[in-house]
Amino acid sequence: MIRWCFCPMLVLAVLGRCLSAGPADDLQSLRLVSLPPLPDAEGFAGGYLGISADRLIFAGGANFPQKKPWEGGTKVWSAQVFSLPLSAVQAAAETPGGTPHTWQSCGALPEPLGYGVSATFSNELIIAGGSSAAGHSPLVTALRCVSGQLHFRPLPPLPQPLANHCGTLVGTQLFIFGGQKTPASLAESRGWKLDLADPQPRWNPLPDFPGAARILAAAAAVDQQFWVIGGAELLQHDRAVPVRRYLNDAWKLDPVDGWVQLPSLPQPSVAAPSPLPVLQNQPLLPGGDDGSQVGQNPATHRGFPRITMRFTKPENRWQPAAHFDPAVVTAPTVNTPFGTVIASGEIRPGIRTPAVWLLRND
Repeated sequence: MIRWCFCPMLVLAVLGRCLSAGPADDLQSLRLVSLPPLPDAEGFAGGYLGISADRLIFAGGANFPQKKPWEGGTKVWSAQVFSLPLSAVQAAAETPGGTPHTWQSCGALPEPLGYGVSATFSNELIIAGGSSAAGHSPLVTALRCVSGQLHFRPLPPLPQPLANHCGTLVGTQLFIFGGQKTPASLAESRGWKLDLADPQPRWNPLPDFPGAARILAAAAAVDQQFWVIGGAELLQHDRAVPVRRYLNDAWKLDPVDGWVQLPSLPQPSVAAPSPLPVLQNQPLLPGGDDGSQVGQNPATHRGFPRITMRFTKPENRWQPAAHFDPAVVTAPTVNTPFGTVIASGEIRPGIRTPAVWLLRND
């Protein structure tokens, strides 16, 4: 298994900077542009991100606002909801650094929540599952922003409470996979799908998964198929708290053949920004925790890998495509007409960032 070296520096001001790709890269130049940061000094891991009424919506997540975990700090979940006009994304894409817009507070979720799955469908942000200080939740709701006001529409709850799962929209169907039922339980190897276009939607189980159960995998929609990449298996090993086994395998769910194993990543990837950006019908995996610093003192953690992998169909393999300077994990993503937005997340264990980025393929 290959281990990649990485730099501890987090580049927050990356206006117009290119992500340098190798000479054999057939993608056009990848460009990472800074968007206005969230109006919270800490930022959030495990938030929800989507689009409604021509606005980006960021909701929920969790951070350590007082003390860091190694200092005895307590994780605090958020119910805050922020919005940013899509025109600000367009302005930043066309003239980096040229937008005067800032995120605005626009209400709150029904409860503090984070580490679930989010998707955008029919001008609504869909939130599916997650965790809070009270435990894991089966909540599924659609959030719509109308004239600056939030409106919630209940959807069928998940078949069980779930957090740290992955998921994405494939066509009109929301796919959910993996995660944990409780904070101390082992990982799940089950999944479900919900057709959001159905007037009376209900969750239907996915075929039995042949791989390891996992949390914090990355999801992608490629060729109208649901992909699951990496994540961490949880092993008991006679301990009260399960330990992680970092995974580098990848799978796709084919409508005819069921689960099909894809070529493995060169190194493990846990909690990479998800759903993955898909450019020219090729998924990009920005970093993720490779497990190389397990047991490291969090105060001296060097940050997460900066390498971005892409799956190339002609070669049928994952290969390095660029450096993803923010090196952020547990960050949600959403596609816009101007590129993929990656919002907030974790830059080292227990340390968040309020930074928001736009990944463009120019």
